[in-house]
Parts: sequence; structure tokens; C-alpha cells
Amino acid sequence: MEIASEDAHQLLFYVNVVNRRGYKLSVPEFEAYAKGVSRKTKSVGGPLKSIRDLQAMMGTQRIFAETSLEYLTRLQWVSIESDHVKLTRLGKAILDELSSPTVDADSENVTEVLLDPSDPHAYVKVIGVLAELGEGMLVDPYFRYDQLETIVEHTQVRRILTSKKTGNTALSQLQLALALIDDDQRPELRVADALHDRFAIGDGGNVIAIGTSLNSIGRNHSVVVPLSSAAGKAVASLYEDLWIHANVLTPRSQNATP
Repeated sequence: MEIASEDAHQLLFYVNVVNRRGYKLSVPEFEAYAKGVSRKTKSVGGPLKSIRDLQAMMGTQRIFAETSLEYLTRLQWVSIESDHVKLTRLGKAILDELSSPTVDADSENVTEVLLDPSDPHAYVKVIGVLAELGEGMLVDPYFRYDQLETIVEHTQVRRILTSKKTGNTALSQLQLALALIDDDQRPELRVADALHDRFAIGDGGNVIAIGTSLNSIGRNHSVVVPLSSAAGKAVASLYEDLWIHANVLTPRSQNATP
């Protein structure tokens, strides 16, 4: 059963992204986005250019009785405070559920989730998969500071293993970002000499292969693939060993001496 339409999902995601970045989204700005982010087009042709024209002529055309904002407000998924649109706690719960694909990681049968660059929710789907794994380890050789906030806010991942491939500047940014997170929420981050693949290793032993780094999702076609028990155990053992020998990345405040 569908909880909400794809359009509602996209609008909730948009409000959440803007709110998380600290921007106060005005009602006109919301309405502008709700009318469509693509450039407007017009049709040219004969008198009847579409099925909608025919329906209109026959008096059977259905139109929305409320705007997108009225709809989301009525459901209490968003609220308007001082003429600014905010996601409610209920809306956040709905967004998290809509953004979490169902992946049967316990099954021996491989289930793939296709990540299509044309899908505006590709990144959200991966975060949903990570959230399903509980407290575990994320392995990403090119992990960046701007992904850290999302991992902390939307998953229970407690360990992140990255590599020197990410670069000294990116590692310094990660140290600063770690310092901004409360101790009880801060995941441990370690840096290995070299990593090649991307995995999410769940606390229950489930392992998922991610075809591309988080910072590349939405730009490349890729897949998210749960591994079989045998393959998952082998991968988990390998990366536990790499974790033990990796260097701990310590949080560093902006005022600290490098």
C-alpha cells in the first residue's frame, strides 16, 4: 500500500533538505518548487493535443481541490511558522519511511536496488538501506564531511572506515565536522592506507555492497547488493582486520592547533 505519492515524497524531501541546511523556506519558495522544478513547456498541435483536452471537453476532467501545501499541511506533515514552511515530526517520520527501500538482507537470494542518476531519491534510498542495518560499519574510501551529518541524523552507524584516498583536506574537514557532533552521537572514524570497495556491514552480520561512494550517488548508475551469508562473513572479517589496523581520526575544533 502506498503511503504517499512520489510528488509528496519529493516535496517532503525538498523541505527537509532546505531545513537541515538552516534556510528558512518561505511559502512562495515552496509553491515555486511545488509547481515543478523543470522548465515550463507548451504543446503545439491540433485542437485535441492530449487526453486531458478530451476529458475537459466531456466534463470529466478531475482537478486538485487543494494545493500541495494545503495537502501537506492538512496531513500535518509540514507546518507554516511565521510564513516559513517546516517539516513536522510526523512529516519526518513519513519521509524516513518513504525513503527506506525494503531490502531482504537475511535472504540468500541477492536483491539489487538500482541507483539511477535520474532518480532524485537515489541518495535517500542508500541512506534508508544503511538505516536498516542498525549499528554497524560503513566502508567508503572517499567519505566526505558533508555525508557525516546525514549518517548521524538518519542511521545508527557507529563506525566509518575511509582511506587516505579522500585527501588531507577532506580528512581535516572530517575532523572539524566530528568535533561538532555530541559525544553520544559521534561515530568513530578511522583511516586505512588503501580501500577499494564500498560496503555497509550491519551489527547482525548482514553485509551490503554499495557500487559507488556516497558522494557519487546521483551521478553514476550503480547498485546496492546484499551479500549472501558466506560472502558477507568473509567481507566482514576482512574489514574488521582493516579497522583494527587503521588510524583513528580524532575530532578537532576550529580553534585547535593543527
